[in-house]
Amino acid sequence: MDNLRILLVHNYYKIPGGEDSVFDNECRLLKSMGNEVIEYTRHNRDLKIHDLLFTAPFSKRTYRDVREILRDRKPDIVHVHNDRYLISPSVFQASFDEGIPVVQTIHNFRLLCINAMLTRNGRPCSECRDHGSYDPAPAVRYACFRNNPFLTRLVLRVNKRAYLSGIPEKAFFIALTDFNKDIYTRTGFKSDRVFVKPNFTYASARSGEKMENKKDFIFLGRLDPLKGIEDILNEWKQVPENAVLNIAGEGEKEYTEYLKKRFPLKNVRFLGGLDHDTAMEKLGSAKAMIFGSIWYEGFPMTIIESFMNRTPVIGKNFGNGGDIIKKIYGSEKPLLRDISELHKRIVSFDEDRASGLYDYDPDALNDYTPDRNYELLIKIYRECIGKGQSPDR
Repeated sequence: MDNLRILLVHNYYKIPGGEDSVFDNECRLLKSMGNEVIEYTRHNRDLKIHDLLFTAPFSKRTYRDVREILRDRKPDIVHVHNDRYLISPSVFQASFDEGIPVVQTIHNFRLLCINAMLTRNGRPCSECRDHGSYDPAPAVRYACFRNNPFLTRLVLRVNKRAYLSGIPEKAFFIALTDFNKDIYTRTGFKSDRVFVKPNFTYASARSGEKMENKKDFIFLGRLDPLKGIEDILNEWKQVPENAVLNIAGEGEKEYTEYLKKRFPLKNVRFLGGLDHDTAMEKLGSAKAMIFGSIWYEGFPMTIIESFMNRTPVIGKNFGNGGDIIKKIYGSEKPLLRDISELHKRIVSFDEDRASGLYDYDPDALNDYTPDRNYELLIKIYRECIGKGQSPDR
């Protein structure tokens, strides 16, 4: 079967995150299998406030660039990861106008929620989709984007443009879990245009130190209130001082300083942002990775990477994170019912591990390997190409 020519599109985040890694991994995977990959990328470190006004809803530069690429290189399909905010929804319009099928990996809930998290005031929220379709009026009322009415209205213009361009009807989508697909289809997206494919990792399931050589615990991820880091640190006040928590990740400078001042614990170490190899080394030498996110998450790669490194995960039975952890363990027993149980789990960790509470079948990780993921991705591409761009084209 012939290889494909694919235009991969991604707007990198100002603070590096999981979506950036997924984009890089898929580029590498597709190229390694002999496909021709064309990359179109921008970086939000270059984002200015006037871009939210004029570029984010529709970038003339993107529209011009992408149409030129489509005409010159004639890719079989366009695959968008993130288009916010410099690339903009104009990448879809360019694809529609050139008649090229376009698929987007929906890493979050941005098309259904102005802050992309389906949360408000630190709790899950569904008000903008309660009636089976997207209605952003509650987001405007509550100023859901950074609690700022002005910025909320600016960012809302991007979503409005996406819907006016017909993206929900004309594009295809890759949801990372069945949980995510269900949320989108219950909000009006057509089920036959939403596929399911998890992310993958190049980490080897054979890597990681033997459990008897592991020490300390680790939190790995962006320092953000929605990651539940404050709940975790509150619990860490109650564990013995020899139970050390390494916090590997970065966030807004003010929030990081706030955490350090509020939680001056002797058994907590802030390691800052680490490159991927160093992060995997730290993860592989940890007793367990602590996962306490208070939002549904799109697809938390740290969970997969942790298990691949033979490091068990202690997390809540909540959202996508809980579903993935439960699937790998094959049981709900290792999960926390509430984060308030964390300190007890840390105290009893060695005993629980020895009793088999955190055992899992390595075969449960097969869907997250490059080979299996490639099969799923190419199958989706070919189905999108076969269906064509949109029902009304």
